[in-house]
Order: sequence, then C-alpha cells, then structure tokens
Amino acid sequence: MHAQFIQGHAFGDSTVLSLQSETLGNPGPDQLLVRHTAIGINFIDILQRRGDLAPDLPYRLGLEAAGEVLAVGADVQGFNPGDRIVYAGGPMGAYAEARLLPAARAVRLPDHVDDRTAAAIFFKGLTADYLVHRLRPIAPGDAVLFTAAVGGVGQLAVPMLKQAGATVIGTVGSPDKVDAARAIGCDHVLVLPVGVDQGVAQIRQWLSGQGVQIAYDSIGRATVDLSLAALARFGLLVSYGWASGEVDPVPLARLRQMGSLFVTRPTIGDYTASRDDLEAGAQRVFDALRKGVIHARIHAALPLSRAGEAHRMIESRATQGSVILTTGDRSHAGRGGICAPGGRASAPG
Repeated sequence: MHAQFIQGHAFGDSTVLSLQSETLGNPGPDQLLVRHTAIGINFIDILQRRGDLAPDLPYRLGLEAAGEVLAVGADVQGFNPGDRIVYAGGPMGAYAEARLLPAARAVRLPDHVDDRTAAAIFFKGLTADYLVHRLRPIAPGDAVLFTAAVGGVGQLAVPMLKQAGATVIGTVGSPDKVDAARAIGCDHVLVLPVGVDQGVAQIRQWLSGQGVQIAYDSIGRATVDLSLAALARFGLLVSYGWASGEVDPVPLARLRQMGSLFVTRPTIGDYTASRDDLEAGAQRVFDALRKGVIHARIHAALPLSRAGEAHRMIESRATQGSVILTTGDRSHAGRGGICAPGGRASAPG
C-alpha cells in the first residue's frame, strides 16, 4: 500500500519539512499496520525539527496518533483489523497517513473517545497522569506550582490536581491567559516573566508564608530557579520539559541548603514502559474524559500536508489548545480511504 508521510531533510524552521510517499508492506511479527485518522503534535516534535535533540538525517516526526488497525502481524494478541487505537511515545513517525507500529505501544480506544480527541490529548494525558498520580501522592490541601498552566499538559494536569485536592498556582506567559488558567482550576495565577524573589514572595503571600510541596516545571532554564525557590522543606521539583532551554546541573549542596529538596527528571517512556503501566495510565485518562474532569481543547485541525503551518502555530504561542493533523474527512471510527493489504499477516519466512 502507498502512504504519504512528513520528512525533515535538515534542521531549522518549518520549511525543512516536506511531504513524501512510500510503500508499506504487511506487518511483521508483533506489529500492526495502522491507518491514521488524527495525529497529535507535541512541542518535542518542534525541538527535534530544530535539531535540539539531534535525530539522524533525514528524520520523521510524531509520537502519537489515532486510527484504525488494517492488518495484524504474527504473534500479536488483543488486536484485530478494524479496531480503533491510539498510541503515544514512539517510535517516531506518526506524521503519516499510515505506518507499521509495534503492537505493544497501541491501546484500544473506548467508544466514548473519538479519534481527534484521542490524538489531541493522549501523549499529554499520559504525561499529566504520571505527573499527578505516579510521582508523589497528592494529599488534600497540598500546594503545587505548575508552569505553563494553560499549555497542552497543564490543561489536563491542573484539573487532575484539583480533583486530587491540591491548591494550584499556575504560571502563564501573558496577562491575557490569566482567565484561561482560572477556568481550568488554578487557584492563583502568576504572570511571567517575573524575578525569582518577587515571584516567590507572591507565592508565599498566597500560601500564608508557606512554599509548595511540588513544582512541576516544563519551561526549563527560564523558570527552574523560581520553581526551586518556591518549594517548601522536603519539596519536590519535577523538571519534565525544557521549552526555554536545558536546565543547568543543580549542585546537591544547593538542595540541602534550600530545605532537603528532591529533584526528578522523568520521562513518559519510563512511566509507560510496561504494558500494565501503559494500559493503567490510558484507562485513567479515558475515565477522566468520560467523567468530564478533563476536556480536549483543539485549537486547529490541519491536513497532514500543512504540518509546517501547524508547527508555526504552536511556535507563535498564541494557541490555547492542541493543534492536530488529519488525513482526510473520515468518520470518528476512521473508515474509508487507503486500501489495506488486509487481514492478519503471517511472519516473513
């Protein structure tokens, strides 16, 4: 079968991306042949395109997508042609009409989650899930700091934190995002940029002189000093992103001096490495959608061929919600379109 995909031929701005085509064969052992209907875009895709993560040339982008299983490789259990699935976390190459995918990364979609919603929130939702539910238990009344509160992860994590009983201080990059931060549950909103001393003074004023138990920092170099300084004794810094640049090493002596602090640099790959952890996290995300705790906010849905434009939208920082790519006007179940080689494939001999 033939399928189009996005390829980067160099590192730089969005013009380095181009639409290519390829022929896909039958899935091998432990693989699925999947036709995508909706593709998620994450900031890590932009970092890779810029060369910050230095993939080999040429490279493919995309860590998450939703769609339909077209064919199933040998030894695959739990999937059949026609199943609706979503995946996140790699391997790279989701910016494509169709692809061969390790079956271990796919999760079947429940009927109440449509493909576009799944592509818009799955990677971010799994990230929010491990931040809130896996790193350190949230006790009712705990105070947390969440940078980029109205970003893709923040819009999902903040409601989860509120459901767990936390007091949430969110940061935003401009005054026009304050209302959006309050709308998703932030109790207090700090507008950046702000000096460390000024920011900490404001946070402690809101918390009657106390610091936060956890600081979730996705911005990196520009905010890590604020996040550390905002922590209470025994507080935890969760540095899970680097939108403003990599964080410089933190001397262990500094953690001792600031109150016996803890620091972690987690990755979704570790928290979804086992099949049980992946399925449990996915179920919590799907349940949060079903119960209305979280919602998919889709700022724009563009065709695959306009991937570069989608990147420019995100880089403008004017979006409030996810930007996704689509591969055609299909139903939420993703039927119609590309012809499949069909059925369950045998292992190559």
